[in-house]
Amino acid sequence: MKIRWKMLIILLTFSLTPLFVLKTHGLNSLKDLGADLQTQTRVTLLERATHNLADQAKGAAVMIDIEGRLYQSTLKSIQGEAELRLNDNDIPPQKNSPYITTRHKSFDKPELTNSPAYKKRALMGKGTNRRGDHNMMAAVQRGDFIDLPVTLNHISFWLAGNLSPQEAKADINKIAPLLDDFKSCASSLNSLILWQEIILENGLVATYPGHDSFPRKYDPRTHAWYKEVKEQGEVSWTLPSTDAATKTLCNRLTAPLYGNDGQFIGVASLVIPIGESLNKALVSTDTKKAKVMLVTTLHRDDSHKNSLLVLGKIGDEQIEEDFRPMHGYFWQAPPEKEWLTEDNPEFKTLIKDVTDKNSGVLHMNDNGVPSLWTYSPVNNSVSILIIIPVHEFTAEADEAEQYVRESIANQLEGTSLIALAVILSIAIVAYFVSQGLSKPIHKLSEAMIKVGEGDWDARADFHSKDELGDLAQNFNYMVPQLREHSRIRQALSLADEAQQSLFPKSPPDIENVDIGARCTFSEQTGGDYYDFVGCATCGPKTFATVIGDVSGHGVSAALLMTSARAYIRALSGRGKTLVEAATEVNRLITKDCAQTGHFMTMFMAICNADERTVNWIRAGHDPGMVYSPETDTFDQLLGEGLALGVDEGYPYREYLTQMNQGQILVLYTDGIWEAHSPAGNQFGKDRMKQVIRDNCHKSSQEISDIILLEVENHRKGLPLEDDCTIIVVKFL
Repeated sequence: MKIRWKMLIILLTFSLTPLFVLKTHGLNSLKDLGADLQTQTRVTLLERATHNLADQAKGAAVMIDIEGRLYQSTLKSIQGEAELRLNDNDIPPQKNSPYITTRHKSFDKPELTNSPAYKKRALMGKGTNRRGDHNMMAAVQRGDFIDLPVTLNHISFWLAGNLSPQEAKADINKIAPLLDDFKSCASSLNSLILWQEIILENGLVATYPGHDSFPRKYDPRTHAWYKEVKEQGEVSWTLPSTDAATKTLCNRLTAPLYGNDGQFIGVASLVIPIGESLNKALVSTDTKKAKVMLVTTLHRDDSHKNSLLVLGKIGDEQIEEDFRPMHGYFWQAPPEKEWLTEDNPEFKTLIKDVTDKNSGVLHMNDNGVPSLWTYSPVNNSVSILIIIPVHEFTAEADEAEQYVRESIANQLEGTSLIALAVILSIAIVAYFVSQGLSKPIHKLSEAMIKVGEGDWDARADFHSKDELGDLAQNFNYMVPQLREHSRIRQALSLADEAQQSLFPKSPPDIENVDIGARCTFSEQTGGDYYDFVGCATCGPKTFATVIGDVSGHGVSAALLMTSARAYIRALSGRGKTLVEAATEVNRLITKDCAQTGHFMTMFMAICNADERTVNWIRAGHDPGMVYSPETDTFDQLLGEGLALGVDEGYPYREYLTQMNQGQILVLYTDGIWEAHSPAGNQFGKDRMKQVIRDNCHKSSQEISDIILLEVENHRKGLPLEDDCTIIVVKFL
């Protein structure tokens, strides 16, 4: 059958059938279609919103957990330093007079600065006598946010109860040197923390930053959290409560302090603003359309067994665009106990998840309004809860339904006329188009055959302004590109040979150690790197080895790897120390990667064959592995270190490990243990350890080759997903 007839039949079938179907079913069917579209859109929007909110809840939980660990480590540091100083009776008196505040007056008060990072609500009405600058305060209304005066260069010592300055003098002298520690912690935590406090049993309260804003009768020893820590003797979180100085909603992380005789002497405490962590979790939430609150299942009684206690929520007042409090002051505690409850099974699931510190999203009514309830844990069975009405997500679906109905009604009016016009038009178009198709297609087919036979000068010799003309033009453009790609493949092959030549021809021959290494690329060029570098400052029986992995692979990774090799070799020739070399290489690579997004992990080590020591730096790389055949145990060379190319000024730290005779040091890239089998299973570090264990009696080079062979057998023909590199050093 001729092309013209095939085209006529196809065009008539696919063009007229839909028209006749629409004509037959009529307006009612089309309206049903619009309704179905609206329903599906609603479902899709709700599913998308549910997934997005669930991801947001999980992300918030992870972020809050990370910050919680940071708080724990910071408090542990303060706790240890405070106990050390408080139990040291030989501390000389301080040269500078301490800043002491009492309920009646202050002693040696330094200059306080109104800090926008520390705000509180004004409790006094307009015109009332206030401390400080009366002219400045004259326009302040009750409830307004005002800056709190603090000092970042002093610790303030509050004397609670009947404690006198003379009685507190000895403890003040012991705590005053903690100023630098407080400053360091404040610098690390930045806006994540409000106050750092040391509270002693005698009533002395040391606070940083220093201030004089405590209420006159403030005595933390009477608070439940203080008594709880004293009784339990362990680090604990408090439920959100109002801070005594700023009147804002805060958490408190507290650790006990003990004397040399094991006697409880006080607590170290971090006052943490609620808003800072939770505001980040709410970055995509429109708080004007949602209810945002902190809830818990603690402190329930029998009458509220199936309820959640509301600890805090977003304030009702609108926050001005130019006001961004660092510590989230728009979080407020309810003036009275407030309980949240719904009579349905989903709410019981919510209570269980809050108790078990889970995150998630539930579809549930809020006072009769269908809503999405998003929740994620904070700590101690406290969760952030966001309630958003469903109609906020489905408004677009309702508008789309109306638009579809109006469009369908307009289109049906011209269906009959369009059907007749289409029949005539298709018949004419099919005839003329088919005539213009056959000749160009034939010429194009001949040109393709010539190219397939190796004739790079063959071209499709016809011109047309339609798609066939574009096809011919693209074909003619493609042929030189294919020839160029062929040349590029040859060049890549040469580049691969050049890159392979950069690797050491063989490991160094050093007495008392046996060294082996191997590298396999996943593409023609790769980003893995290993080298053995002469150590100009270390001696003849000491050698330096380096293994690295550039993010990604291919040409760009190979270029970065080559640059890193050049930097390391240049620096090693100058007698640089390990830390100096790592720091300088990181600086140079960071400049190279500034606009590329690439980075490079690296493990650098200096091995002394006589003393059997390994000095090493780990820059984001997999930790080194040490196998002891005598005890059949594996150890890891861990340690902190950021990948190269991320932070130009990152300070690297050198570590030292003493090796024993017979121990085996293995350095590797993640392409080995991440290699997948056809079933999707990774090769894994456990299997790599077993290969080392089974072949520990063999030479280092044999162990290296066997590991890569096992990886190849594990893949069973699958291509490598990443470069694989390994270095094995046996201490004889």
